[in-house]
Amino acid sequence: MKHLPSLTGLRAFEVAARHSSFKLAADELCVTQAAISRQIRQLEEHFGVSLFQRSHRKVCLTPAGKKLYLSTHNAFADIAKTSQEIQSESLPNYLNLYATSSFSRLWLVPRLPQLRNLHPDIHLQLTSLEQNPNMADKFEAGITLGLEKSELYESDFLFSEVIFPVCTPKLLAENPDIVNLDCLIQHSLLELDSTFWQAKWWQPVDWATWLLQLDQSQQDEPKKALKGVTPDMMFSHFPMLLDAVLQGVGIGLAWQHLVQDMLNDGRLVRPVPDSFKAIERKHYFVCRKDLVDKAEMVHLRDWLLSQTAIFRH
Repeated sequence: MKHLPSLTGLRAFEVAARHSSFKLAADELCVTQAAISRQIRQLEEHFGVSLFQRSHRKVCLTPAGKKLYLSTHNAFADIAKTSQEIQSESLPNYLNLYATSSFSRLWLVPRLPQLRNLHPDIHLQLTSLEQNPNMADKFEAGITLGLEKSELYESDFLFSEVIFPVCTPKLLAENPDIVNLDCLIQHSLLELDSTFWQAKWWQPVDWATWLLQLDQSQQDEPKKALKGVTPDMMFSHFPMLLDAVLQGVGIGLAWQHLVQDMLNDGRLVRPVPDSFKAIERKHYFVCRKDLVDKAEMVHLRDWLLSQTAIFRH
């Protein structure tokens, strides 16, 4: 170690040799050109040889300089690589999870504190899409609408959709005449704009579709009610529609898994008991098979299954 020259001087030399310029080396290291010249001169005094051939326009390495450059460049590259590896090991390993904006905002985000308390080892990177992620992209995990078969992924059924009208308790109290579907559709109806629907497997559910898809025992009433369906407002995304419902703008169709918390705490009510139980519209948790046994993935899968059990049962 006693034969080592100044490490600051070696760093200045490596950069100057790489650029073949004292000026560019000074720019990279944020020092003056005079400082670079001084540090290299001290190195040359230490070795007792010239490291650069200097001219008015450029500098170039001497044979001794070329030998020193090869050594210093490789050494600094190795140090930089090791430094990056150590830093990456100390950073959390993020697990990328894809989900729709509605599921992320209305179901997942309110439950993140619970997930963090139970599993502080899980560091999520949430990505919001309005359609299922592409299997060919080899994403890590996702909540999908429907299931695309793939040998690269494993899946777990989470729940099927249940769809029904919701409004605020205040709106219902101010309109006591809402006692059945025929009365309900006479009021302000809020609807999702089907032109923004991007789910690959299913058709959008608007008021007309919902009325037609009710249980067979209710078909007479929906057919009668269908004649008077005229939505008052259209929205591109469900969270926006739900915000309008919460503001008392009107009555909207809602998905049970997205509004059950609001029903539980009284922010929303169901003005009529009718539901469209869309058994075939299934949601899944999917993850890459090569990651299925990873501890964070196991914990996330088990947590999602436990949290959605109420909708399966």
